[in-house]
Amino acid sequence: MQVAERRHSPRQSPHQSVGEPQREQLVSTIVGAYREMPGLCLTLNQAARLFGLSDVTCHIVLEDLVKKGSLRRGRNGQYAAPEA
Repeated sequence: MQVAERRHSPRQSPHQSVGEPQREQLVSTIVGAYREMPGLCLTLNQAARLFGLSDVTCHIVLEDLVKKGSLRRGRNGQYAAPEA
C-alpha cells in the first residue's frame, strides 16, 4: 500500500526559487534598502545579487514596485527610488 506524500510547508510560487523569502519580506527588504541608501540605482542583475534572488523573482518584484510607485525604472534600465 502506497502512502500519499504530504507537504509540511506551503507550495512555492512557480517563480520563487528554493530558499527565497516570502513576497512581503522581499518588498520590505527592497523598499527599505532604497530608503536607507538615497541615490541607490541598480540594474536587474545587481538587484538580484544584492537581494539574493533569481533574476525572474527579482524582475517580478521590482516591476510590481514600479507599478505601485515605490520605485521607478530609468531609461538606462536601472531601478531607483522615485524622485521627490
